[in-house]
Amino acid sequence: FATRYFVPTDVASTNKTANKRSAKYEPAKAYLETYDQNRKDLPLLFQPGALLVQSGEIESWRRLKRQEAQKEQQDEIRAALNKYTQALTFRADAYLLKVSPQERSQMVRQDKLPDIKQVIASDLGMRYLYRNQLLTNMAEVKAELAYQIQQQQSSEKGITQSKNLNVSDLVPLLLEAQTACNQWFGFIDDDQVEAAMLVVETESKSLSATS
Repeated sequence: FATRYFVPTDVASTNKTANKRSAKYEPAKAYLETYDQNRKDLPLLFQPGALLVQSGEIESWRRLKRQEAQKEQQDEIRAALNKYTQALTFRADAYLLKVSPQERSQMVRQDKLPDIKQVIASDLGMRYLYRNQLLTNMAEVKAELAYQIQQQQSSEKGITQSKNLNVSDLVPLLLEAQTACNQWFGFIDDDQVEAAMLVVETESKSLSATS
């Protein structure tokens, strides 16, 4: 996985920058610079076509961002996970390769070391995969729970019946959601989790003291 890092003294500004960029729906500076350089390396005859392709990709990306923003308004879990992912910062010059020394030597000899962009794309891709699994499972949980409540309350006169909810179908769905959630959080370093929990505890005590 790519080496991930945050600037501890400037977390707030990192989030603000990510939110500002998200609000304007502008691609990352590194993406634009890389695309510009690749286009300049092309023969002059092909550069106008490459510019059109880039413009089309950026517009598609902006459309997806707008759609995602609309979905976030209806789903707090999606909004929370996206907010964290958007605030991530990746090193552009190094990554941690988790293989044995023998495998690493073989990859070097065969020129199969992954490019940093591939590593970052893979990292983000796995995050979104687990996020989508969690969202799908939670949507199924909500649908099943709503169905069970409807069944409990259904009667000819609309009077609530006394029978208990049947949670047997909810348990496996919740377990699958928990698995996906744990896999998503598995990308976060333990020290970052501890720091976040400390912030939550401090804020909770502060709110309790003022209430």
